[in-house]
Amino acid sequence: MALEIHTANGPFGSTFPRFRIGNAYTRPVNSPFRSFSQETSLPNLDFHYLVAGNFNIHSPAAGPFRVLSPNEETESAPFFTRASDIGFYLLNTPGTYTCFLFSGSHTPSAIDLAFANPHMLPAFRYWDATSLPSTGSHYVPILICLQPPIPPSKQSRLHWQDADWPFLTDKLKDWQIPPTPRSPFPKQLDLWFSSALNVLTCTIEASTPHACPSSKSKLW
Repeated sequence: MALEIHTANGPFGSTFPRFRIGNAYTRPVNSPFRSFSQETSLPNLDFHYLVAGNFNIHSPAAGPFRVLSPNEETESAPFFTRASDIGFYLLNTPGTYTCFLFSGSHTPSAIDLAFANPHMLPAFRYWDATSLPSTGSHYVPILICLQPPIPPSKQSRLHWQDADWPFLTDKLKDWQIPPTPRSPFPKQLDLWFSSALNVLTCTIEASTPHACPSSKSKLW
């Protein structure tokens, strides 16, 4: 199933007239064959496309802690080979489980996958399988955030040669890393790291003058 949206102004800051969101559900049919092919779920399109769903395949890219059987490797290989060949990017956070079947010999797994093609990837912000409340299903609800790419900053670069390093050295001696979050999920760790980095960056920039703008200056 797919939802295709047409827009006159172009999605995600682009000039493309449309974008597509696909939902996939595959199941084994006489292994290693699936109920639909990798070409169907990962089409080579010339506009923004994201597909997410229950692929029912195990891979080291999404679940690096799982020991794969030869049969599981055979089933997943065509999809990831196809993704690599045409530039699709796996959005899952590696090692984050999406399915919890606590029965018999089943173990938690990451079989719910999301891929973005090269056009959609710049609009991808994060994939989160830990923040939304449970729905009562064996599968966790997953949040995928898309938004227009952040345009490059037009501010002039910092002039490090004129930074007040003696003052910064004394000030940074008293700087302490904030406490780590109690629940170290990926999103919480990102927020903790970003907030600590912002405090450090602002402290350094406050004591460092900006260089005069120049057409030959590089952003870095």
